[in-house]
Amino acid sequence: NIFLAVLLLLNLLGNGCQGSRLASVASNRSNEKLLIEELISRYREKGLLGRPVKEYDNLVQIKFGLAFVQILDLDENKQLLRTNCWLRYQWRDHHLNWRNWSHPLFKNLTQIRVFPDLIWTPDIQLLNFADERLSERREARIVVYEDGSVLWVPQSLFKSTCPVEILHFPFDTQLCQLEFGSWTYDMTQMNITWYDYEITYDNNTQGLEPNPYIDYTNYIRSQEWRTDGEDEPGIWPSRRRLQIRSVVRCRTVTFQSADGKQYNRTYKTLRYRVLMRRSASFYLSILVLPCILLSCLTWVIFWLPPESPAKMQLGMNIFVAFFILMLLLAETTPSAVKNFPLIGYYYCLNMIMITLSTFLAVIVVNLHFGADRRAPLSPFVRQLVIEGIGRLYMVRQSIPLASHKPPPQQQLLSSQPQNQQHGSLATSPAQPHQPKLHMPQLKYNKFDSRRPSNAAEDSPILAGGHAGAVEKDVREVKRCLRMYLSRLKEKERKNVLAMEWRTFALILDRVFFSAYVMAILIAVISLIPRAHPKLEYSNEDQEFCR
Repeated sequence: NIFLAVLLLLNLLGNGCQGSRLASVASNRSNEKLLIEELISRYREKGLLGRPVKEYDNLVQIKFGLAFVQILDLDENKQLLRTNCWLRYQWRDHHLNWRNWSHPLFKNLTQIRVFPDLIWTPDIQLLNFADERLSERREARIVVYEDGSVLWVPQSLFKSTCPVEILHFPFDTQLCQLEFGSWTYDMTQMNITWYDYEITYDNNTQGLEPNPYIDYTNYIRSQEWRTDGEDEPGIWPSRRRLQIRSVVRCRTVTFQSADGKQYNRTYKTLRYRVLMRRSASFYLSILVLPCILLSCLTWVIFWLPPESPAKMQLGMNIFVAFFILMLLLAETTPSAVKNFPLIGYYYCLNMIMITLSTFLAVIVVNLHFGADRRAPLSPFVRQLVIEGIGRLYMVRQSIPLASHKPPPQQQLLSSQPQNQQHGSLATSPAQPHQPKLHMPQLKYNKFDSRRPSNAAEDSPILAGGHAGAVEKDVREVKRCLRMYLSRLKEKERKNVLAMEWRTFALILDRVFFSAYVMAILIAVISLIPRAHPKLEYSNEDQEFCR
């Protein structure tokens, strides 16, 4: 009895000392600090070095979510996407449960915050990372609830790979993916699922729904890229229609044991996808619009007259302008891409067309200035081009060309002997701008006004002595007239021939203009994109990963 009384007395003294010690500690520290110290001390003994499970074959359920804060940059040359994101982890750790503790100091504490290096955290990493930094996440504390639920929302700056397709630049659409998964735990040890979305009515939570989408609630809109989910941030996941759905994928890795046997492990990943459309207003003003205006300016080359020196100079100046635009496009678009942009093909086509238009302008100028030294057009070409296409382009109607009837000079030449027999030489039609005819000095000239008039000499009867000289002078006059008429005939023939060739060159200019306009219109319709293309993708999760 004495021994039992002594033990009871010692127990009372010990409890009193412990109570006084807790009271003194509580007076110096808050209850939250005491709870954190108690949990961490227990955690170091049980759970820090392994998964928070009771048995080895137990599965850790991790809910993972991704929220976009801002799209920093998309480097098309390096094919890298830089984003500012919030990661959301949620799991349950039974080593951090204090709900059933009977200590009165911790009854009113429902949550605490600890540093992530003090407890176990999942090793979920960005698998398609392309960053030279050692750490991607900013340090953020973990919220631990009394039932052992853990919430971790670190801020991260990611640099991930993104294959860029610029075929429809600047109306291109890029599909980038951020793939997250465990680095060491396979599907038999860790199961990654979608983070829950809270369904609320009047600011009251009504339920939870898995969210297989990127969260855009706190997203800062980009000036260059428009994403698919920024227009419906507060819509339930099951009711979203614009945003592309993320998918679950699995990757199987084959290992080999020490005894040479192979075995497979399957790792589950969450592949978050973002659809980005480029804002094309800036590129329309500096790339597309100047290109179309220069193409229209090239039409002027075919309308300038061939004798104008600006016909050649304008083509060369437009070619240089297109070359400068080509350099600007090369600086804007990536160099290491799978497909060259269609607008680049349009630029190249325009430069080829300008080069051809310059060559065609040279042909037209050559035909214009060398028309009087060429052979006559063949009847088929004349009938097809001048009479057919020329009338179609309203060119033949405005240019008077000689018909196929004998020219007036031939009729004059055929009637000339009769007129000379009757002594009439003044019936030849006057030709404008005729060259001066140098008449030789005749021995007898009845039209010489300086010679005194004598009726006896002018009489044919009295002029018998001069008959031989008069006949010789008449023959000389007839020869000079024939030379004069032949020169007129040759000059008019050359004029008609030159007019035909120049008309032919003018019609070719109109034909080249029509061909150029048709080529430019077809190029604009086929090579200049007018809307963002639709990308094909699958919204279904991988079958054996569900």
